[in-house]
Amino acid sequence: MKRILSLLCIVALLSTFGCGTKISKEKELIMWLAGSETQAMSVNEVAKEFLAETGIKVRCEAVSWGEAHSKYLTSIAGGVTPDIGTMGLTWGTEFGTLGAMIDLGEVFPEDVSAIKENVFPGIWESVDYRGKVYGIPFDMTEHIMYYRNDMIPHPPETWFALTETLKELKKEEKSMIFDWGSLNWIGYSAYLWQAGGNYYNKDFSECTLDTEEAARGMEFFANLYNKLGVPKTQIPLEQGMRTGDFPLAISGNWKIVDLTIGAPELKGKWSIAPLPKGPSGKRTAFIGGRIMGIFAQSENKNEAWQFIKFLFQPKNQITLYKKAWQAQDTYLPPNMNTWEVLPMEDGFKEVLKTQALDTKGPPPVVVWDASTRFVDQAIQKVVLTNTDTKTALKEATRLMNAELKKGR
Repeated sequence: MKRILSLLCIVALLSTFGCGTKISKEKELIMWLAGSETQAMSVNEVAKEFLAETGIKVRCEAVSWGEAHSKYLTSIAGGVTPDIGTMGLTWGTEFGTLGAMIDLGEVFPEDVSAIKENVFPGIWESVDYRGKVYGIPFDMTEHIMYYRNDMIPHPPETWFALTETLKELKKEEKSMIFDWGSLNWIGYSAYLWQAGGNYYNKDFSECTLDTEEAARGMEFFANLYNKLGVPKTQIPLEQGMRTGDFPLAISGNWKIVDLTIGAPELKGKWSIAPLPKGPSGKRTAFIGGRIMGIFAQSENKNEAWQFIKFLFQPKNQITLYKKAWQAQDTYLPPNMNTWEVLPMEDGFKEVLKTQALDTKGPPPVVVWDASTRFVDQAIQKVVLTNTDTKTALKEATRLMNAELKKGR
């Protein structure tokens, strides 16, 4: 009887797996991407070539921006993280300090050092947390100036020139808009940096908004609204450029594709330029984007790193850029080597690369996301209620330093 049962078990196994079939499961990397389904599909397309080269399968799953942060935290708490996470620029620092992501610089020091040399410095600064790198840039976005070249032949080069241009436009009941960063820390950041200020000191141990430079940047930013006609309500760049009521605009690089495809009647009537220089002599603009890193719970860390390096290669960054352009969802490649062969109109490429070389991103501070509300409050007090600039910034500094202490 026992022999019959044994034979039945063998038959059942053979029928389940097939004669000569390996029982071992094919290795597959799981990657989450904060973004759209279209972007995840593009990564999956590129991953097919990676599979052909390495035999390693990758499945990229989209997670909407609205739920991505909480989903990552839930997965960390539940011990069910993906192998690779693509996420907001500051999240790597947050999750890494929780012990949920590996320090890539420690595990893969030579590779990370080589990658650092090829990344725009402004965005790298945002991923380097006290010498630890929990994620390398996956893509990037940057602030630039848009202008109607049939109305403004030469874009303003300095704060003074911008002020004079806006004074002339105001006479015609026209002005400039902030399509991205209106009345919040993203819009203010450029003027803070262009004035020579910063959010924190060099080792990010103390907030430095209670300085003359920070106040000068805030006063200039506030005057754009209160004296030079920049609207305090949100107005889409396309609308302002179409009507000509706002022939100057500050926004992200993705508006290039929006204007090109969405406003074809403006072809030849608009251009882009770097931001005007501030008192520091710099044009520093805000840079954002996403990072890709490896979760500590992954059992496939080496394979995951192979895929991250694969995505960082210029040929694959170009493929993802092309697919993003087709979907009107244009992120830029962070690998500077990619720009030598990037399929982009030369005029746009020159401006975007020039500006990208003078950018800064959100500071690599664990409590930064929790602290931005204090900057926003200071901006809105100054602009909307005429609160004294130094008073508002001093209060923001106090609150941000208190937040720093809580995060230690």
